[in-house]
Amino acid sequence: MRNSIAHGKYVASRAVALQLAGSAVVTLVAAVFGWRHALAALAGGVAIAGGNLLFAVRLFGKGVMRARDALHAAYAAEVIKWFWACATLYVAIAVWKLPFLALFAGLVAAQLCFWIALIATR
Repeated sequence: MRNSIAHGKYVASRAVALQLAGSAVVTLVAAVFGWRHALAALAGGVAIAGGNLLFAVRLFGKGVMRARDALHAAYAAEVIKWFWACATLYVAIAVWKLPFLALFAGLVAAQLCFWIALIATR
């Protein structure tokens, strides 16, 4: 059955793994420009991949639940994901003052890998 919790965990784990792999590739490319650019690319990828990991843990962590509880878990997971992404990007931009273009490249690479993972795990 493809709408089971096990399948959801499988899709989420593959998506996060692919996001981290894509972020690693962009990080290696950005390392040509220096360690700060590499760190920025990694931070952008981790902001997205970490948010999706937190989303999956919150949504699928309790196992089988009522429909209303699942909906509330999805809402809470989305809030946690956005909080993580915003906090990570804030630290990267405002505190560490990392190069924005490399940060954005890591973020875009992780998001593209997420979409590819969703298509590939149909």
